[in-house]
Amino acid sequence: MDEQGPFDQILRTEQSQRRDWAAISVVGASVILGLILLILLLPPFSILQRDGEAVSIGPVTALKRDQIPAPPAGFEAVSALFDLSFPDPASGATQLTIDLTITVDEEAQLFLFTYDGERWLQLGEATPVIGGSAAQGEVAFLPENVAVLRLARQTRLVLGALPAGAELDPQALTTLTALNLEGFAPAPDGSISGAPPQPNIELALVPTISASTLETIDALNAILASPELRAAHVAAILGFVREGGFAGIDLDYHRSAPTRGDEFVALVRELSSGLREDGRTLTITLPLPVRHDDGWDTLGVAWEELVPLVNAIKLAPEPSPERYYVRLEEALEYLVPRVGGSKLLLTLSTLSRERGVDGLRTLTLTEALRVASVPLLQAESPVDPGATVRVVGQNLAGETGATGLSWDDTARAVSFDYVGLGGERTVWLANAFSEAFKLDLAQRFQLGGVTVEDVSRQTEDANIWPLVERFANKEDVALAKPNGELLQPRWTASEGSLENDAGASVLWRAPEESGTYTLTFTVSDGMMVVGQQLLVVVEPAAEAASP
Repeated sequence: MDEQGPFDQILRTEQSQRRDWAAISVVGASVILGLILLILLLPPFSILQRDGEAVSIGPVTALKRDQIPAPPAGFEAVSALFDLSFPDPASGATQLTIDLTITVDEEAQLFLFTYDGERWLQLGEATPVIGGSAAQGEVAFLPENVAVLRLARQTRLVLGALPAGAELDPQALTTLTALNLEGFAPAPDGSISGAPPQPNIELALVPTISASTLETIDALNAILASPELRAAHVAAILGFVREGGFAGIDLDYHRSAPTRGDEFVALVRELSSGLREDGRTLTITLPLPVRHDDGWDTLGVAWEELVPLVNAIKLAPEPSPERYYVRLEEALEYLVPRVGGSKLLLTLSTLSRERGVDGLRTLTLTEALRVASVPLLQAESPVDPGATVRVVGQNLAGETGATGLSWDDTARAVSFDYVGLGGERTVWLANAFSEAFKLDLAQRFQLGGVTVEDVSRQTEDANIWPLVERFANKEDVALAKPNGELLQPRWTASEGSLENDAGASVLWRAPEESGTYTLTFTVSDGMMVVGQQLLVVVEPAAEAASP
């Protein structure tokens, strides 16, 4: 072992210290590098809570308030309200990442809001991140405070149209998110015409302003073409909404808007800004894009520009049941990858449809089944006692050129053909069977909800609301076709005997005694039953011929 000199211990200590400082330098460099990487990887500004204490990131400090003011109508808070402090006013866009108080769905519709002491102001939209535990969005400037709100629903949107003067179907009350009151239209001077009564119900009321006649379409075109009229129209709508205390406004301008693409976007942008300041909603109806051999025609609609400006977009439905699914599936395959599905609403029907040479018309389910249940006696009247005669369902029996009730795989609905006004006519029934397939379409494309074309009491026979409620609550919607046996018409007779009580065409043996007897012909869509009676006079021909 070497002998130690008087300075050896000192030298070893200095060498050890140099090694320690070198190690510290390496660690320090690693920390600095880590911080640089963290700064590069983190968004420009985050508000991620730290045990309720103030969070300081760079020059900005965020302090969580103990309480949050009541959110605006139609919204609920999903984060705390954070007061922000920073030494100098921030300029330029800033990206915020904010912790949420609950975990939301990845498709949740979130918004950044600030509170000015009296009202909430919307700053922009936000997207769920970190598995739905935080939200991220961009603001044009750093506000004094910020919170994340979402539409006040745990479910999908369900909107419903109520015709002017009609009574709401009570079954719809617990399922609807908002009620669209119809009967309003744009006037040539930019004002709003129409004043149907408001139902006294506990439901968010959102009037629909529609341009559907030649007169109102001309008025709208003039409004869109003139910046002055457009500004007057926006001011009129905002005043109308505020004075009525409505939760928002719904515009159905899809018959005119495509021909005025840029002007329509400008109108929606101006209106959206004013409504957002009040915490009110904006929904619009847009026509479906059309597929051609050489590509897609959006009919002048600037989808990418309009989607960020509105809360929801109603897809104008294809009116023909035979083309509904082909058109909608093609359009959704085109739209959803481009603009997402969370703001798109599919249209459900509570009204059946009949097509003839005179075009399409709508009927309630009861009216459609009454068309199907017309009984006819195929014999001279009166009928001889004991005679056997044929009775048929006039609009279902093959003898009359009809097809009978059956499931149409193309339209996904029960339908029947018959010979009526102008020749052959087809009726498609709207009920829980048919609308389940539309709800399945909305689920498959992960749409934000649905809109129901008529929610008045006269359409309650369609009985779609238990199904819609399951869809709204994100529960499974079962697809089923009606039992074919249930689509078979039935006959009953007050007297006499029936050869067979099922079918559109049967033989009836009259009683031996003279009198007036009742034959009842009933039909069903698989759920609802409607019947009509046929009165048959039975008496000997000699008695009938005598004075």
